[in-house]
Amino acid sequence: MATEYRRNENVTYDIPQQFADKKIGACPFCGEETPRWLVREEWKLFGSNEYYFKCPYCETELMVLKDDITGMSYTKNTPSGKKKAAEGKIMNVPYVTVVRIGLSAKTHENMLLQGEDLPLPELKKITAALLERKIHPENEK
Repeated sequence: MATEYRRNENVTYDIPQQFADKKIGACPFCGEETPRWLVREEWKLFGSNEYYFKCPYCETELMVLKDDITGMSYTKNTPSGKKKAAEGKIMNVPYVTVVRIGLSAKTHENMLLQGEDLPLPELKKITAALLERKIHPENEK
């Protein structure tokens, strides 16, 4: 059963919260630079648990496997690492699934990304391009 989204401010170091705030950072779809991501965990009977992250501004939802956050999928010695290798993914990179793009942030361009499983550096490129467009709108064609 899935839990509700929350932001845990009372814990000094919450691993999924830190991952969202520091590794994902700015929302790649609305461009909010400090979105203060909301987090929920979904337990899986077989396979890695999933962490879901929600931007409180545009309500975009992203998902990352727990084993990608903890690094357990970075080696072929674990079931999640074997699965990642079999799918041809980069071993030492977390993958982020775009679950849902919030209505206020939906564009024709980014709707194509909904459902995609992107390596974190690729998601960061999308974020950087969005932030660049916000800073320099005159460069838009």
